[in-house]
Formats: sequence, structure tokens, C-alpha cells
Amino acid sequence: MIRSDGISFSYGKSEILKSLSFSAEDGECLVFAGPNGSGKSTALGIISGALKSSSGTVHANGKIGYIPQGSALLEDATVKENLRFFAKLSKSSVPETLPFSVSEYMNKKVAKLSGGMKKQVSIACALIGDPQIILLDEPCAALDITFRDELIGIIEKWKREGKTVVYVGHDPSEFYTFFDTIIFFDNPPLTVSRREIDTQTKTAEAFAEFYKDTLLNIKRK
Repeated sequence: MIRSDGISFSYGKSEILKSLSFSAEDGECLVFAGPNGSGKSTALGIISGALKSSSGTVHANGKIGYIPQGSALLEDATVKENLRFFAKLSKSSVPETLPFSVSEYMNKKVAKLSGGMKKQVSIACALIGDPQIILLDEPCAALDITFRDELIGIIEKWKREGKTVVYVGHDPSEFYTFFDTIIFFDNPPLTVSRREIDTQTKTAEAFAEFYKDTLLNIKRK
């Protein structure tokens, strides 16, 4: 479970977040959506502890695994060395089974990997230690369609296992099958539940306008 109460954040005189509150229970997925620069990644950084809010609080019940938008990997080290490094940080061990095709290039240096491969390794590193709360910042950005589908299956599995997922994304087709609640980072933020979208309430219709009816078109298929 994770909950925030009125978190705010500013860069100098620029207010990025203002009194943002949300919650997600075990087995639920909360999606942060909205335009670039609206504060989605900042909110994820505050949840992870990488950033400190100027006000408000975040309560997290369990260990957090964080996959940032950029790479946090050691570029000059091999994939295996990165996995061992993050395992040591989490006081855990590298699991025998790794997601995607990570096990196929364990001895390659990260610097030699494609953007998609680096994203796969980042996800594998974040899962070491079996975190209860998993933060994903635009995880599909560098993944091809095959690995996107695999990631969706992994997220659905996490939910069945009772994990809490916070997902930052732009494209509703990525997260439509597994989200429970969406916060659209507008002014003020708009929160919409799956039930509201499924019943096509006025709130859901207003939310769909931000995506030019993409969500409702997906629902009709």
C-alpha cells in the first residue's frame, strides 16, 4: 500500500506539484498520466525517496523497487556486475530467473547495450529483493512490442501477487488492461477509477477528451 497526503514540490520559483494526494492498495495499479513537465516523474521520485517534497507526506508499506525513466546502471560494468551490485545494495541475491532476455547478455557491458536492453536490465535490477511496491517511469519508452507485451504480463502477475504498482505513461494502450486508478496531472489533477471509465461517467468522458477519446475507443474494441 502507498498513500500521499498533500505533497508539493518546487524547482526554484517554479511549482511543479501542489498538494497532490493519492493512494493505492496492495494488488492495485495507480497510473500517472499527463503532458511532459506536469510533475509525473517528480512525484515518482518523491515516492522513491530520491527527491524530498517541500510539504506533505508519503506513506509506503513495504520495500520499493524503482525503475527511473533514464538509466541508473553502471555503464562500464557488465550486466552481471550490475545485477550483483544492486543485489548487494538490497542485501539480497540475484534471482535465478530473470525477466525478458536479460540472462542472454549477462557478460555484455551496459554501454554496449541498446536502449531497450538497458530498460530490461533496469527492470531486472529493480526487482531484486522482491519489492512490494514497484515504481515504473515510462517503462515502455524503449521496448519493442514483444517486450511491451511481456511487461504487461509481468505487471498483471505482480497485481495477482498483491504488489502495488505506480506506473507513469502517456499511451493508454500500454496501461488500459491493468490500471485501477489514473491521475491525470492537470491543474487541478483529475483522478478517475476504472469503474468510472467502464461506466462512462461524465468524469470519465472528460478524462477521455485529454486523449482524444483514445480510452473509449480502446474500450469499444
